[in-house]
Amino acid sequence: MFKPGWYTWWYGGVMTCLATALFLFLSASADAGLVSGRVNDAKGTFQSGGSFRVKDSSGKVVKDSVKTDESKGYSLFLPPGIYTAEFSDGRSAVIQSHPEPIRQDIQLK
Repeated sequence: MFKPGWYTWWYGGVMTCLATALFLFLSASADAGLVSGRVNDAKGTFQSGGSFRVKDSSGKVVKDSVKTDESKGYSLFLPPGIYTAEFSDGRSAVIQSHPEPIRQDIQLK
């Protein structure tokens, strides 16, 4: 007769946790696309490490502070749609998100 030991329960618990984590990861990332690019500033006032806010088409803040790296690059996950990137000096730019990764440089004037 088969008598399960602690290792059988432990293995079953680990497999259940892994399956749940995989399911949650795939369901959360399936509708969001990676948007990345660089912030280019004609005035030269936007500095490396600066940040901006992202709002959806209804004006709701989606990402409060997207920080750029040392080369003014950024990357974030957004559900497909059209968004506005707002900067602290009042300037803004439109970015789009798609289900697949996309590069979009932001041109500030």
